[in-house]
Amino acid sequence: MKILITGATGFIGRHLVSRLLEEGYSISGTARSEADAKSLNQRGVNTTQIDLLSTNDLQSLVRGHDCVIHCAAHVGLWGPKSLYRRLNIQLTKRLLEAATQVGVGKFIYMSCANVALNDSVPIENATEDVPICHQDSLHYAHSKAQAEQLVLSSASERFTAIALRPALVWGNGDIIDRQIGPAADRGQFGWFGHGRYPYSTCYIGNLCQAVLQVLIANVPSGAFFIRDEEQMTLREFLSARLEASGYAVPTLSIPLSIAWPLARFTENGWNYLPLKGDPPLVREAVRTMGYPFSVSMNKAKVAFDYRALYSVAEGMAVIEKGANKSLNIS
Repeated sequence: MKILITGATGFIGRHLVSRLLEEGYSISGTARSEADAKSLNQRGVNTTQIDLLSTNDLQSLVRGHDCVIHCAAHVGLWGPKSLYRRLNIQLTKRLLEAATQVGVGKFIYMSCANVALNDSVPIENATEDVPICHQDSLHYAHSKAQAEQLVLSSASERFTAIALRPALVWGNGDIIDRQIGPAADRGQFGWFGHGRYPYSTCYIGNLCQAVLQVLIANVPSGAFFIRDEEQMTLREFLSARLEASGYAVPTLSIPLSIAWPLARFTENGWNYLPLKGDPPLVREAVRTMGYPFSVSMNKAKVAFDYRALYSVAEGMAVIEKGANKSLNIS
């Protein structure tokens, strides 16, 4: 089977490339920079160096592949609405059109559990039939939900369209390594309302396993939540994850009654003043991590026998091994 992975050098993409290569799949990938393209080529990936947003010929890119796994996206919680619209929605639409036109049989969209976020209320054991995000103020969740709708509506007898909705994805090189951990070390990360509420997560190894099972099984078109087997509180999980990479574990807790107006205040500052970088707090971050958020994986279990291959402890051990190696600790 020949598979094209967009966003092959991103966090999810590069882990997925490694796992699928191990399984013997023929992998093609996209990269924006010459260095990323060279790195993929050295790993045995047929790489196209391309700016997916500017090219007018996506048909040539997808032609000859049995499956497209679309991981490329703007994943941050802050940025111009136009960026989310172009990269998360319009690019997905154009890739779908190209894939259906040249006869690709399967399209796997890397969605996210955040598409279930809406009003600021707890979400517990959510199933795939919950309403998807309609809150335009949640730029990331809303754009991913809109793109997912495009994917699912493209399904036909000849075109299987699948949206995987992993909960908070973690592993080496994740958002904890990129943002949360460094912020915690600077004393700039804290809990919302103490963080002691159920929160679903998804180790990258378990997400890769879900993709493999979708590729192997005769899976019907649809959306599927993917998560770890264990259900932990957000504070329990993030504390363990921060410790695994040697980051500070915060003790600061911000009441939600303060977090919401503070986030709105900082957003206004960055919207109307010439301030550099991203605001330290935004409403989407408060909505994403300030309330109970757990999802059910029963649909995935039934549709393609999904099982979480790795426990949370096993995933943490992989991260600790990498951290110890970088510190020359045996």
